[in-house]
Amino acid sequence: MVDYYAILSRAIDTSEVSDGGWRRNLYDRARRTLSGELRARRPQPTQAEIAGELAALEAAVRRIEAERARSESGEEEFALPAQPDQLRLLEYLRSRPLFLIPFALVVAALCAGAYAFWASHRAASLASRAPADKPSTNVVRRTKDGDIPPGIDGGPMDDDQSYVFRRQPIFYRTLQPVGTVIIDKSQHFLYLVQPNGVALRYGIGVGSQCADLIGLRHVASVAEWPSWEPPPDMVRQKLAQSGNLAGGPGNPLGARVLALDDNRSRVHGTNAPKTIGTNVAFGCIRLVNDDIVDLSGRVQIGTPVLVN
Repeated sequence: MVDYYAILSRAIDTSEVSDGGWRRNLYDRARRTLSGELRARRPQPTQAEIAGELAALEAAVRRIEAERARSESGEEEFALPAQPDQLRLLEYLRSRPLFLIPFALVVAALCAGAYAFWASHRAASLASRAPADKPSTNVVRRTKDGDIPPGIDGGPMDDDQSYVFRRQPIFYRTLQPVGTVIIDKSQHFLYLVQPNGVALRYGIGVGSQCADLIGLRHVASVAEWPSWEPPPDMVRQKLAQSGNLAGGPGNPLGARVLALDDNRSRVHGTNAPKTIGTNVAFGCIRLVNDDIVDLSGRVQIGTPVLVN
């Protein structure tokens, strides 16, 4: 059986050990991690084995807390048995493979919990010493169409996105040559024409900047993680703060921008993947970041873009 006492003793050997809440947080993480791993283990351990491991963990918690209580009351502590050296410990663990994974995960969870608790307490302490701030006049509001405020990253794609709007090859009949990009704004799809009657279809969101975009354009340039400056309307409506936002996760233009040769339209990524398949107030033709990276790797400067 794993020596939970040794694991917990090492995990709480920090300057925060006197904080009871800090220790309880570690114990709870250890219980959840061990319970989950035992249930997920294949082959499934017997109920007796599960109960035995959980009881061993609880016994280690009670022993540590009893020692803490004696230490705080000034009573003399009993000498702890000497821990085995590294070689003996490794040999001990090899002889019990069933619980190697819980052992490692308990250690990881305890360390992560210790750091998270320390960080939160430090932040709270600093905040309590800081002077009260005046109410901010630059509060950024959320739009009603689901857009995420600039600077907040919604991820490279939407895990809950309908399969319809996920990138996929489809049968597609067209007279346009292979390599042409075709944008169907009403259906919220972008097609990249492939050989043999096939197109690679991407889901898109359509911003008001491209609401009247129609006809034939060409890719004029490709930029990676471009910077972004909010339009005056966004600043006026307090949907963004004025100034230039550097490229990176959270930038409304996303991971790539394909600028078109009309000097105003562009196909770009987004920080709000849940808006794909919808019309939005700002931006042009947007794809999730995974898709715009894929598309930018398949097109070249001069690629024709037909907008329907």
